[in-house]
Order: sequence, then structure tokens, then C-alpha cells
Amino acid sequence: MNAITCDGTWSTSGGTPVCTGTLQSVSLNELNQPWLSAEEYEQLRGDAIQLFMIVFGFLVLKKALS
Repeated sequence: MNAITCDGTWSTSGGTPVCTGTLQSVSLNELNQPWLSAEEYEQLRGDAIQLFMIVFGFLVLKKALS
């Protein structure tokens, strides 16, 4: 089974979808490929947790010093 993709942007004209670029046919197997590898996912997750901890710590210090 294939899906239709647009290399531009989708818009609507009278309730009909219109592609401003070129339409392409892509197999669903290609669309279902994971965007991140397991290592990239773990790195991103770790970075997000660290960012949350830094922001939370900053807010706690700000409240404690007020």
C-alpha cells in the first residue's frame, strides 16, 4: 500500500486538499521507519531530564531566595 506525500505544503481549496509542491507516492513501510535510533532516543531522553532538573532547580532557588 502506498501513501501520497507532498514536498511542499498542503492547503485546501473548496474543501479539496491541494499540494503546492510535487506529489510523490511513498510506500507505507518507508513512512513507518523510526526517526530516532535507540541510542539517539536515550540521549534525547537524558538531555530532556537534565534540562528539567536544571529548570526545576533554578525555580527552587529563586523561590528560596525571595
